[in-house]
Formats: sequence, C-alpha cells, structure tokens
Amino acid sequence: MALTATVTKKSVTTGQQAKLWQIVFNLIIKDNDVEVINQDVSCEYRTGENVVDKVIEVKNKMQLVVNDYKSAQVIFNAAALDTAVTAIQGGLAC
Repeated sequence: MALTATVTKKSVTTGQQAKLWQIVFNLIIKDNDVEVINQDVSCEYRTGENVVDKVIEVKNKMQLVVNDYKSAQVIFNAAALDTAVTAIQGGLAC
C-alpha cells in the first residue's frame, strides 16, 4: 500500500454570521496510483482567528479519513475475510 495525498482548496463561502466563513478543502488519496478517496473537508473560520489552529483542525480531520481507510484495508486484505468468502460461497445451494 503506497498512499499519496493531494490537498487542494475548493471554496470559501460566507457563514450564517458576520465575519464567519466556511472553507472547504478537497482531499484525494491514491493507493498505488488508484484514487481511493476523494473527499471534501471543511472548517469554519472567523476573521481574526489563528490560521495555524485551522490548519491543525483540517489536517486532523483528513488524517482520520486516511486512518479509517488504512484500517479498512487491513480487514479487507486479511486471510480470515478470504476464508469467510470461500465458506459463504461454498455454502450456497445453487
């Protein structure tokens, strides 16, 4: 599993309150050059807030997406799941 990430800015829109903005980034994860995740991640930004805090927030949200994918791959690639597929298929009366 060779994962690569590409993050781009997608949009900035006004929020429900004055000086409140919704910032959206796009996260693309490729596994061996095959796109496996294409997800938008957003945060609210109020004029004057520390940008570093927002960077940390968005990075943490994106890292959760990556971690979930990696955890799912461990299960998907487990021999036990292959055994279960074989048992299910073998147990079908066709």
